[in-house]
Amino acid sequence: MMKKFLLAGTASALLALAGLTSAAEAKTRMLLVGVADYNEDSGIRDLLGPRNDVSILWRLFKSRGVAPEDITVLSDGVPEGADYPVLNGAATIGNIRAAFDKIAAETGPDDDFIFYYSGHGTRQPDNDPAAEIEPEADGYDQVLLPADVGAYDPTGEGIKNALVDDELGQKLDAIRTKGTFVWAIIDSCHSGTVTRGDSVTRSIDPAALGVPEKSGRAGGASATRGGTRKGAIVSKNENDLVGFYAVDAFDEAIERPFTGYSLPMVGDGKTQRMGVFTNALHHALTQGTAQTFADLAREISADLTTDRSGGRVPQPVFDGVLDRPVPGASSKGPRLITSLMADEAITIPQGVLHGFELGSRVALYAPGKSDAPIGKAEITAAEAASSQAGNIVWEPGAEKIAKGPIAVRLTEQAVSFRFAVSPPPQADLTEKAQSDTVSEAIERAFGKESGSPEIGIALGEAGNPDSDVLLRVQNGRLWIMRPDRPLDMTAGSFGQTPSLPIDTDPKALAEKVKQAVWSLSRAEKLIRFAASVGSSLDENADRPEITATIARKGEKSADPSIACGKPDKTDPEKSLAAFSPQGVGNCDTVRFKIANETDQTYYIAAFYVDALGGVFPLSNQDKARGCVRTLYSGSGEVTYTIQINTWDAKEKKPAAIGTENAVILAIPQDSTKIAPSMCSLIQPTLSDMRQTRSVEDTSATRGSAQGKSLKVLLGGITGSATRAASIQEDEAGGPAMSSALFTFDVRP
Repeated sequence: MMKKFLLAGTASALLALAGLTSAAEAKTRMLLVGVADYNEDSGIRDLLGPRNDVSILWRLFKSRGVAPEDITVLSDGVPEGADYPVLNGAATIGNIRAAFDKIAAETGPDDDFIFYYSGHGTRQPDNDPAAEIEPEADGYDQVLLPADVGAYDPTGEGIKNALVDDELGQKLDAIRTKGTFVWAIIDSCHSGTVTRGDSVTRSIDPAALGVPEKSGRAGGASATRGGTRKGAIVSKNENDLVGFYAVDAFDEAIERPFTGYSLPMVGDGKTQRMGVFTNALHHALTQGTAQTFADLAREISADLTTDRSGGRVPQPVFDGVLDRPVPGASSKGPRLITSLMADEAITIPQGVLHGFELGSRVALYAPGKSDAPIGKAEITAAEAASSQAGNIVWEPGAEKIAKGPIAVRLTEQAVSFRFAVSPPPQADLTEKAQSDTVSEAIERAFGKESGSPEIGIALGEAGNPDSDVLLRVQNGRLWIMRPDRPLDMTAGSFGQTPSLPIDTDPKALAEKVKQAVWSLSRAEKLIRFAASVGSSLDENADRPEITATIARKGEKSADPSIACGKPDKTDPEKSLAAFSPQGVGNCDTVRFKIANETDQTYYIAAFYVDALGGVFPLSNQDKARGCVRTLYSGSGEVTYTIQINTWDAKEKKPAAIGTENAVILAIPQDSTKIAPSMCSLIQPTLSDMRQTRSVEDTSATRGSAQGKSLKVLLGGITGSATRAASIQEDEAGGPAMSSALFTFDVRP
């Protein structure tokens, strides 16, 4: 199994599900490499499955609209005929390099490229770490083995004719620099031994090729467990990439007999082999139910847990922009989430922060069938990004699912979260027409039929200062106050309260105030969840360490409109305590550090919640990863750095101040090894509703209408707030979830 580039793919690579070319000028190109017959001098055992692997994928993508002339197939022993691809050559290192170069020369913007490899993999010492994109922490390169591979050259050249991970990354980057999306699929591994019986592993013991152990490291293949990456290939730019890998860095990719295909296959009986991972991938693509790459990954993972082709099946690894939609996926019917049934319980890859709270109810669907539910269940346990459903009731006559994949849809959200909205006091409603408009708007926004009570938002007592949001009517506007901030109607001030103009249309006003309050409630829910998890942590538990420091500029200008200088690592730093308010000011620099020295892999989700409900990743780069970072066991640390900026340089006026929060969640990796998607938490701030800005041209809701007047935040995210750009981030390298909440009192 390869690890070093986040090889990845393109959401449009799966155009396959409904016609792969959406525009006349766009093309999907493919390179399918299946290495079955190895050079006899290498001593490598031949495989049978790669011939079938490339054949069934060629059939599938050709049937979905990829032109045969745009599919390069390098393999051997594939029969002639309409059901098989015409080979472009043997899977030699020269042919593979030439195919990559040809595609790089021909591809362009909006095109898609799918790279697939089926064959043996191994590893070799990294002899030139300084030249690498990202040096290997364990001192080894991962390599794919073409048909003409030779023995290891001890003079420093490595395994003869091997495709090293660094070279593969360079080839893919050459394609990506043309504006082409890339999806890479690798069905091989790099360590282990050949097993007995019907299953054969796609790995070669490095010693069989004369590869030495790295000096100073013991334990053979297991030495790679100290590495910072497992299963991903690292590329210089990880945006818009997806990588699917048969196994992680320490397991064995397997091929087995598969005889259930209607089209002709190479071999007969036990010799009719395929890669187990490729078989599951083909099955999931054929079903056509996955709407995102994450959906596709879950379907494959769930399928492999119930594989009946012969014994244990390793779990695959998926990397990249998994929450990108799969172009061509069917949007008909309800949005279903692929989950896993086992022991009368359903494990769902979404949790509290997605609405799957304790007591919520879900409808159950058979895999690939969204027309009618086959049962219902109740959420019996929930964490941030995962939950479990039980108390299953099956529909009469429905075929029950005892084990394996099952799809769910949230039908009734439990109300474990309370967010009180205080209507304007009677003293504010002195003008009848205005009072009638506001009263009707508030009833529409938060009444019984509004949907607000179902997510915990309820009307409280008018003018109650203890509510979570206080509504006021002054000067022809509806002001949306937080209890920790005074009503400030001064246009352009630091603490100006967001507001909406009161016109004669209560329906329009209702929608705007509803979305504003819902936005504030979502931000508050994230903060409360982090606080709840943090307060319940066992001090003796083995978990990632989350710390923060602040560096203050010694000589700061009294005028906040003067641009802050770039933070200096030599500035003296002071530790910040989590779950305790800290005063911060303009140009202060805050660094967050997450270190994982445990035996558990964690997903790190880090967000900033501004004073007016905006939620943003601490790093814009995280959006390309589902808004999480993978922090492997014992693999070092992740560092985020932000600088406080209380001046909106673009608008040339003060930005909002007040109570703001950094939320950091450490979510343990589960058996599927699929990172949760947390980007749904992102939302713009309400500062676009400040009186001096046009609410008609902006929106407090999620989506693209975030307001052209809003400044760039955190390295490219659109939305006005008190933070400047993300300055830098250095990334190196008990299963209980942990969190840290850093609260800032932002002052001018």
